[in-house]
Amino acid sequence: MSDRPFVRQLIRLAARLTGRPHRQDIWPGLAIDRASGQVTWRGSQLLTLLPFAAIVPQGMQSIAVVGSGPSVADQDLTRLPPRTAILLNGAATLAATIQPLALMVEDERFVFRHMAMLANLPRDIPLLLSPAALRAMAEWDSDVMNGRRVALIDNLAKPVNQPRCKLSDPALDAVLTRGANGVALSHDPDAGVVIFGTVALSAVQVALAAKPDRILLVGIDLTNAASGPRFYEATGQSAPSGIVAGLDRILSGFALARDSARANDIMMTCASPVSALLDIEIAYDPQLSPPPKD
Repeated sequence: MSDRPFVRQLIRLAARLTGRPHRQDIWPGLAIDRASGQVTWRGSQLLTLLPFAAIVPQGMQSIAVVGSGPSVADQDLTRLPPRTAILLNGAATLAATIQPLALMVEDERFVFRHMAMLANLPRDIPLLLSPAALRAMAEWDSDVMNGRRVALIDNLAKPVNQPRCKLSDPALDAVLTRGANGVALSHDPDAGVVIFGTVALSAVQVALAAKPDRILLVGIDLTNAASGPRFYEATGQSAPSGIVAGLDRILSGFALARDSARANDIMMTCASPVSALLDIEIAYDPQLSPPPKD
């Protein structure tokens, strides 16, 4: 069963039939002016979008991208320096024990499934949201957005208020780093990011653009999608995941991120001892692992 309400499924189908499937991300009710950053909901001012640098500053010593793989349950996230972690989706539950830099949510289905979790987040935690996630939150309760600092995760291939384009388009040369087999990454998240089907790679693009000294990948296991729940889920209650079907492209994206990090003298490591990222030569980093038992 889909996590999208039935009405949203109908809107999604109608948008596909009219030839602009990504129009459903904001319709009905949400309007985004990319030039001014003004966002309105049902005709009323909702918020003003911020540039990513206002939330993820340039030149930080370290940034951690924290996913929700099962390995998180065995790690000590309190060892992360305050205001250095970009939490992804259900890693929002960690906000009670660490001081995150931001929370990123890309998939509207996560919002529909876990809006109560998102609504309870302290308002001083910035949000990095896709247009669909932003619309879903406003639809649930627009008051939840009051006082929130928000940056937009726009899709370079399906930008808000614009027609689709191909990542091979020369017009995107200035904002893309391209690799083999058509894989590309954005180095200007304000212009948009390349969507891979995992929010972790969108966060990595944001982190790389900020040019920190180090990027630590936490809870990005990529091995649990079909075999076990996320660290915040109960057994038998896991939401569906598309990672298995798209794993080859996702790993190609992380390999390009690895190469981009090396080219910019950024140390990129992985805190998960069971991650598929270890297989593509992203080094294991034990800094969050508990000491061995006697």
